[in-house]
Amino acid sequence: MATDRTLEREYEVPPDETPATTCPYCGRPFRSERYATFHIGVEHAEVCSDDEREAFEEELGDEEYELFTFHFKAAVSVFLVYFLFTFIYALVWSG
Repeated sequence: MATDRTLEREYEVPPDETPATTCPYCGRPFRSERYATFHIGVEHAEVCSDDEREAFEEELGDEEYELFTFHFKAAVSVFLVYFLFTFIYALVWSG
């Protein structure tokens, strides 16, 4: 699946780059702490500590907020573009 490959590329650390952190359970390197936190919360949920679980839930909440904000901005942008084209259409046909 293309989405899985895109996410894998985002998580992978290029050979010329130093990883920000590694997973304490499986040793996988990550480009950022955030990616490692998500990995631990999803892949090692049954063995992670309470602090790691709390960090995962906090990151998940932050990501949900960022996604909501993005969707809100996108919806407002679509509405404004629709309004603009409707207004221009009305101006062109009225005169």
